[in-house]
Amino acid sequence: MDRIEERQLNRTGLLDATALKLIAVFCMLIDHIGYIFFPYLRWMRIIGRLAMPIYCFCVSEGLIHTRDRKNYLLRVFIFALISELPFDLAFNNGLELTSQNVMFTFACAILGIDLCEYILSRSGSFSSTVFALTASLLFGALAEAIHTDYGIFGVILVYIFYFFRSYPFLRLAAAALFVTATCWNDLQMYCLPAFILLAAYNGRRGAGLKYLFYSFYPVHLAVLALIDRFLP
Repeated sequence: MDRIEERQLNRTGLLDATALKLIAVFCMLIDHIGYIFFPYLRWMRIIGRLAMPIYCFCVSEGLIHTRDRKNYLLRVFIFALISELPFDLAFNNGLELTSQNVMFTFACAILGIDLCEYILSRSGSFSSTVFALTASLLFGALAEAIHTDYGIFGVILVYIFYFFRSYPFLRLAAAALFVTATCWNDLQMYCLPAFILLAAYNGRRGAGLKYLFYSFYPVHLAVLALIDRFLP
């Protein structure tokens, strides 16, 4: 176990990774039900804002703890492909190539982190660090270019959670500051209470349920799309 993992496991907290993901799933479901069926109920969208920071945090944790980063990236990419049609049916009423689901956002973030760390592994100089961070932003630009859900905002949020992983307080403070600076007067500002939940993270995996969480995303979108299409 490396120093980062040991520091996280020694932290006191009530919530493990599985508990955080369950909260994110619940908030996302409320959000999507509100978006599709009750767009006039703002409180449902507000609850939904809590999900994204938690998911970004969990992606960073997945990168920190995975034993096989290539398989992790492949899994995210496969579920991005699986989720695209349900995403389009739920939010675009049909196949739409101009917007992509949030799993592609997470795939871009993982690729950006991998590229950054590869460059830094070749040289740890200041110029290499600047080049690595700049290069990693290309994947944020890619997320914007292909119109992934949350775009560069989601990519950078994963970056912050990952690169500040050695400093738990600074990790959350930097992410919260980023949200505040970029989402001022925007609905996404309501995600800030999620950082209270993240502060209660104890560094443990919990029950896991990996494929349940991966599968829930496309399955719930498909179910909501079917209900929307066939109910009067």
